[in-house]
Amino acid sequence: MKKVLSTVVISSILAVSGVQAKSFSNKELLKKIEALETQLKALKKDTTEQLDDINDRVDQNEFESTTNRIKWGGGIEMTDNNFKGKTGSVTGMLPGSDYYDRNKLTTKLKLTMDANINKKTKFHGRLSMYKNWADSTASTMIQDPNQGKHSNSGTSGLFVERAYIDYKINKTFTITIGRQPSSDGPGLSLLNNTPRQATYPALLFDGNADGIVLTTNTGNNNAFKNTKFRIAYGKGFQKDDNKNGFLANENSVKDLNVLGTFYEGKLNIKGMGSNLFVLSYVKATDFVGNAINVDAPNNKNLGDINLAGLYFENNHAFGTNLNYFFSLGMSDAKSNGKSVNYGMGNMKLIDGKGYAYQIGFRYDATKKYKFGYEFNHGSQKWFSFTQGSEEPMNKLATRGRVHDIYAIYQIDMNQFIRVGYTNIKYDYTGSGWHIGRPMKTDDEAKRAYITYNVKF
Repeated sequence: MKKVLSTVVISSILAVSGVQAKSFSNKELLKKIEALETQLKALKKDTTEQLDDINDRVDQNEFESTTNRIKWGGGIEMTDNNFKGKTGSVTGMLPGSDYYDRNKLTTKLKLTMDANINKKTKFHGRLSMYKNWADSTASTMIQDPNQGKHSNSGTSGLFVERAYIDYKINKTFTITIGRQPSSDGPGLSLLNNTPRQATYPALLFDGNADGIVLTTNTGNNNAFKNTKFRIAYGKGFQKDDNKNGFLANENSVKDLNVLGTFYEGKLNIKGMGSNLFVLSYVKATDFVGNAINVDAPNNKNLGDINLAGLYFENNHAFGTNLNYFFSLGMSDAKSNGKSVNYGMGNMKLIDGKGYAYQIGFRYDATKKYKFGYEFNHGSQKWFSFTQGSEEPMNKLATRGRVHDIYAIYQIDMNQFIRVGYTNIKYDYTGSGWHIGRPMKTDDEAKRAYITYNVKF
């Protein structure tokens, strides 16, 4: 039956092409039909194989598009630190003691994650590890804002430094919820040789934070371009029960709540170049005395702290190779009179106003060689939310003076070497602490280092 049909089809083809089937003998015609059938089978087999290959590729692409929705990146940094200084001195009371720690090797790893869920929703995340080589002990200083940010964590485990969703409500409003981009912010980009990494100026805030932020794009005006206004809410401390995780044994310790407003834009000055201007105000209520021993009577709410700041940076200023920034911060702590005991007597929240400022510049002599200098100063009662700083001495919390000089050699677009020297002269004790009474000191800290950094 198949052969009869083939004969009819092929005869019709021959007739259409102007070839008369009768001009062939039956044997000749059958031979030609069999030859054409062989060619058709070969063509069908080849076509089927091509279709199968195309289907396999489509299936593979669909699989990869599903599994590769998260785009990975990151970087690794190895540093050799050398420390020297004097600690424990109180002017007129204690002499202090000298210390040094040479060849302190560390490794820092960051893995970034990004995913476009749909047109309105995006996911961003970052995992981090920061440890001393061969470290085997964990420090009690490693709390939630500091996890993965301090080299004395004693672990090579990865911590979730960021995990948040950006949801674009419309052209004007965006909401960001989760573990926020609140570390390595403006003021650290020149030294770290990176683009902007976070929302908030580093002099005011550097560490992990959970919260929710509403961003309003207010558009352009005569003075500013691409202006944004942010309202933020977060938790600095949340009381819970270690066994249940969602229950508190008692309610004598309130949560530390953080409210903030931020305004940022770019100065619309012709020829100035890339720049950023940020105004900040943060209010933290019911500051806790002890975030480790979370239960009363070892822990109490001590009062409120207000923090305000102004930040400005200008990259490739007026078409040159000069990049610079300055940052100003003001803190105002209001004690409620309660105190906690850390084994050194009862201590209250620092009561009063403080201030700090930071200036810095980097000159990119060539694409490979860059040179920078930074200076910051903090007053007697200066306090900021920088406990998660990756800088080993948390220099921006200093109640005193800091000089920082460095040079960068850019090996290629993915890797560079930085050598630097930091000198800190403390004027008052308790830098970075929100409790106690700052006292006059002549402590100092020095750090010489070399770091090798690779981005991927």
